[in-house]
Formats: sequence, C-alpha cells, structure tokens
Amino acid sequence: MDLSKDLSVIVLAAGKGKRMKSQTPKVLHSILGRPMLYYVLSTVRGLNPANIFTVAGYKREEVSNYVKNNFPEVKIVVQENQLGTANAIYTVKEKRNSLAKNTIIISADTPLVSLETLKKLVHNKENTGSVVSLVTAVVPDPEGYGRIIKDRKGNIVKIIEEADATPEEKKINEVNTSIYCFETESLFYYLEKIKSNNVQNEYYLTDIIEMLVKNGEKVSYIRIPDYIEITGINDRAQLSKVESIMQKKVNENFMKNGVTIRNPESCYIESTVVIDKDVVIEPSCLIRGETVIGENSIIGPFCQIIDSVIGESSRINSSLIEGSNIGKNSNIGPFTYIKHDTIIKDSEIKK
Repeated sequence: MDLSKDLSVIVLAAGKGKRMKSQTPKVLHSILGRPMLYYVLSTVRGLNPANIFTVAGYKREEVSNYVKNNFPEVKIVVQENQLGTANAIYTVKEKRNSLAKNTIIISADTPLVSLETLKKLVHNKENTGSVVSLVTAVVPDPEGYGRIIKDRKGNIVKIIEEADATPEEKKINEVNTSIYCFETESLFYYLEKIKSNNVQNEYYLTDIIEMLVKNGEKVSYIRIPDYIEITGINDRAQLSKVESIMQKKVNENFMKNGVTIRNPESCYIESTVVIDKDVVIEPSCLIRGETVIGENSIIGPFCQIIDSVIGESSRINSSLIEGSNIGKNSNIGPFTYIKHDTIIKDSEIKK
C-alpha cells in the first residue's frame, strides 16, 4: 500500500545545540563527511512524500543554504524564537494547505533512523485508525528522554519530559524517540491548545498525547527492537558514538563488496568515498571527501587521501594526497606529500 501521496514530513532543525559548545548549528556538524541533517533528509526523501519541510532557527541562513544547495525540493520555514517543539511545528501553519493527510515529525539529530522504521510507523498509524502513532524504544539509560507513561492495559496515556518527571517516572526506561506520524488536521487543532506551564516554559509537542487520550482519541505506537537506531546527538561524545556506528556500517559495506580493510576499527573512511573491488586498505588510513580508488590498489598503512582519484593497480605508501589525480600503476611514497591539482600520468609498468 503506497501512502506517500498522503504524507508530508517536518524535520526539526532549529536548535542551537548548546551542549555541542560550538558556533556551528548542531545539525550541520559532520558525520563521515556529511552534516547529520543530510542523513535524516536523505532517509525521509526515500518515503517519496508529497512534501518535506525543515524548520530552521539558530543560524538559519547556514542551515537554509545547506538545504537549498543539497535538497532543493525541501521547503524551509523559520522558528524565530526557540520556544519548544510544538512552537517549531506551529511555524509550518502558514503552509497548512499544502500539507498532506498525514505528517511525520522527526528531529534532525537522529541520523541513524531507518527508512524501514518510518514506513512501519506510517502503516501502523493507518492500520490502527489512530490520530497519531509514535516510535518508542527501551533504553538502558533513559536520562534525557521523555518517558512513556502507560495504563495497566499497556496503552499510552501521556509522555512526561524528564525535567517534569517524578523520581518514580524517571525510573521508566521506555522512552519517547520524538518521531511521530500525525493526522495533520488533528495535529494543528491541538497545537493551538498547548500551554507552556512546565519547568522549561516551553511548548511541548508531547503534551498533545495526553490531550488526545483524554478526548478519547486513539494513540498507537511501534517499539523498535534496537534502541541504537534512535540515538540522538546532543554533545560531541554522542556525535563520536554515532559516527563510530556509521563508520562500522560503511566499512562493512565496502568489505561485503570486495574491499579488504585490515583492522577496520583503525580506518576512517567517509561515506562519500568510492572504492572498487580488490582494493586493500591497510591499518590506520584516513580517506575523505570525493575520493575514488581504482581496483587492485593497495592503500597504506598511515595514508591520508582527500578528494583524490587513485588509478587502478596503484600502491600508496604512508603518504598524504590532496585534491590530486594519480594514474594507474603508480607507486607513491613512503612519506610523500602530493599537493592539490597534481596530475600523475598512468604508468605502463604494473607495480
């Protein structure tokens, strides 16, 4: 069943990310060579929705420029003041007439969320006849998350933010992932009713859940089996953790497609890199940007290759190569620095 024509997506990307302690907007911090916002927008693009909106706030020009240059089909709306998630979504009100029947809401700081999970969420919402379906997860350490409060029958009755939770509620380890699929009309109807009478004086989107339940509306959820998927990024340590998870997946994908990576834990290879089959990557290599490595080449150890093309059957030994084109059958290094715009012709002698 194709629900894409009835679906819009709102990506929340307005926050400063105070705990990142950076002048760069949190959502533009890089993971394997791409901003975290890239991964979320790429995933929701895979839903083929009627439209996608990104809510920008802190340093909106930087966020907007990135989106316009890389996802031109995505529409930008601006949250003038960061007054909470409900306020962020309310900024899309002027676009209300262009929104589809259902609206997915997702934060830009959860780059590991899969397309499969989002599809399951939409289908759950439709198949259960719910006004909203949300994604929950059981996590070993729920600190920082909103807690899922249920009745004795296992139905969700509300979500309580940690700042407002009692000591008993803080012990709950089933958490809100801040990923929802709403009936659009109901979403905007209840947004009008949210108050900011909480510890942070913000407008919480989570308050809608309790309102719906009290009004007899149906709220459903899916619980993902692997909580790692919903890992959010709020500081540099979490950024590093997510990058490590992604790096492992990237390296495993290369190896499944015919690349040998010796000691993959020691190799940093960005998601933009292209590596042909039968390439060997020795330990402690850094390969970044728009690099392409031709088949049967040997790289490393201790090589840095950035935005360069390495011709097939070449050997690069403990060297730094930036923005260059290395021909076939080349033998570079050890301890060589190849500067930008260098072109090395193909060698007729195979190494």
